[in-house]
Parts: sequence; C-alpha cells; structure tokens
Amino acid sequence: MNILIVGAGAVGLVYGHCFQQAGHSVTFFIKEKHRATLNQGVTLVRKRRLWRDNVSQFSDFSLISDWQAVGKQQWDQVLLAIPSDALRQLPFDSIYRAICDATLVMLQPSEEDSRLLLRFWPASQVVRGMINLISYYHPLPGETPVASATPLSIAWFLPPTAMPLSGDKARLDDVLSLFNGSGIYSKSVANALASSRFPNAVLMTFLCALDASDWRFAQLRSDRTLLALLVAAQKDLLEALAANEAPQEQKAMKRAAGLLGYWPYRMILGLAPLALPFSLEAYLREHFTKVRSQTDLYVQDFRRHCDSVHLAQLHQRAFVDIQTVS
Repeated sequence: MNILIVGAGAVGLVYGHCFQQAGHSVTFFIKEKHRATLNQGVTLVRKRRLWRDNVSQFSDFSLISDWQAVGKQQWDQVLLAIPSDALRQLPFDSIYRAICDATLVMLQPSEEDSRLLLRFWPASQVVRGMINLISYYHPLPGETPVASATPLSIAWFLPPTAMPLSGDKARLDDVLSLFNGSGIYSKSVANALASSRFPNAVLMTFLCALDASDWRFAQLRSDRTLLALLVAAQKDLLEALAANEAPQEQKAMKRAAGLLGYWPYRMILGLAPLALPFSLEAYLREHFTKVRSQTDLYVQDFRRHCDSVHLAQLHQRAFVDIQTVS
C-alpha cells in the first residue's frame, strides 16, 4: 500500500516504521522546517519489559510538505497522526482535493474531531481509531542515550491491548490488515469513539490533576483535596457521557466509575512506576507538556457536555491557576 502519514512526531514515526517493515511505501506530510532533521533518518528504540531495548534505524521513507504535491500521487490510506489542536487547523479543502478516494484514518479519540472531518468527507471514507502505543522522544531525563548517527531518537512501547477501529467494512478491513500485518494488534469494534470515551475521559482529567501537581506522582498522591476533586470530576463526567450511551454501555461505564476513588488512586500512583520499562512519570511530563494545549482542548470539549462544578474546578487548577501563578 501507499501510505501517507500526516505528522512525523513520536507516534507517526513509529507507525510509519512498522508499516515500512511490513513492505508498505510510507510518506510523511511535514512542515518544511523539519525536513533537514528527518532527511537524516530516525533511530527507533523499542522498549520491552523482559528483554533489552531493540534499536533500529528508519530512513526508507519519503517527505512531502505541499498538498498540491500530495494530489499528484495516488494514496491507499491517509493517517492523521497529529494532536487535535493541530488537526483542527488543517486546510481541509486542500486535503480533500489532494487525497481523493483514499481511506482517511483518524487516531484522535474526539467526537468534535469526527464531526469536523465529516463536514468534508463521507462517513464511509473515514475509519476511526485510537492510538494503542506509548512513544516519546528519547532519552527521557535519567535515561541513557543510545549510540546513534541520527539527531532524532524515538522510543516506543506496545502494550498488549488492541487498537479499536470502526468504519465502513471494506475500508475497515484494509486498515485492520495494515495494522495487524505490521505487528500492531487491532480489532474491529462497533464504534471506536464510544470505545475510547472512558479511557480518554479518565486520562485527560488525570492529566489535569497531575499538571496541577507539578507532574509528580508523590505530590498528587499526598494531596487528599486534589485527589478527591479528581475523583468527583471523573464521576460527574462519566455519568454525563454514559447518558448518551446504549443501556449496556451505560452500565459498564457506571460500574467503571464506581471503581474510582481516593484509595484506588493512591495505590495506582504507588504501583504505576513499576509497570513499565521506563519512567511513567517522566514520560507523562515530557510528552503531555508538549501537547498540553490538546489536553486543554479536550477538557473544554468535556465541559460543554458536562456541567460539573468539580470538572470546572479541576480544569481551572490545571489551566487557569497555574498560568496565573507563572
């Protein structure tokens, strides 16, 4: 297949490498200012819990920075591997003309983004999914750099969870074949956005609390007031989201919300550093401070659907009070 990936960040580069290893042709749409760095290739560091890191080089890809040039090629699939705030600034008219009938794969777990895309593309042309890997610019603080001839190194870890994908069956089958054939476990679901609502809501609100704790697990773990606010905001949000779900999904979301609490969070924050082959705290700080505006955007989206005092207070602590102090 001929694959165009919009965005050559930590996520897009890992997916592109996996696709290229499986025999597909990969092109990244990038800003021109990144071309010189990417022309030198990328070092990929696969993190694994029970084995040494696997280091490989990735340079067999093409770069393109102009949508008119995109329109001169025929594409099978176009992946949107950028944060939501960047996605919402794309020139959709130009992209629509450039990619023609290619399958558009959105990896953002956002109803707002989906509605935006459906203003330009028919629903049958869009496959929805959610990123199922962890990737970051290597090294994190405290990590040992790898010997590399490239200026850019990306580390990645693939948890044993499937990427949920949904869409028109013929196009969905092609996307499933692409990911599964490239070693990235994915599965068909009825609605990928619905599948992502719970984890996305929990993650984004948790990031607000962690941001307000200077990105330190120990500080958040010891802040009883902030943890109580986080739990209350998450319960309010999940109840609001569940109201729009089918009865079975409503019950599942409400059961999950019932597991949230002060003591479960204290336990998770104590055990989480042991779960991964890198510092989770350092990863969250380094990665999500870079895409902080996306977290703000998602929580604003949540607040439009959930009139919760707790959610508003949590958002203010992370994105208003901190800015006022700084």
